[in-house]
Amino acid sequence: MVNALSPEQHRGDGVHYGRPGRIAGSVNVASRDLLDPMTGAFIPADEIAAALRGVGALDAERVVPYCGGGIAASVTTFWLTRLGHRNVALYDASLSEWVTDPNLPMETG
Repeated sequence: MVNALSPEQHRGDGVHYGRPGRIAGSVNVASRDLLDPMTGAFIPADEIAAALRGVGALDAERVVPYCGGGIAASVTTFWLTRLGHRNVALYDASLSEWVTDPNLPMETG
């Protein structure tokens, strides 16, 4: 699972969706970091590939990007499929759904 929210949200700092943190065991590649802050355009594809490879997403059998409600994670989903990954599933309800079940594990830090 790849959390597309900011590193701060991934750690559990600041804004959260009812419970702080991330889905247990997930890694973080923030969608905002895939964009050039000056132009709003995507950074070069090789840099995006390096970021996704760096967290193991390009080599994983299946990848499920998520965020707060599926919007930011759609960027991650787009890039994973564009880079050739064939087993990607966007968690469309993302943390907005996950946090409603207190039995589902969350991590902070």
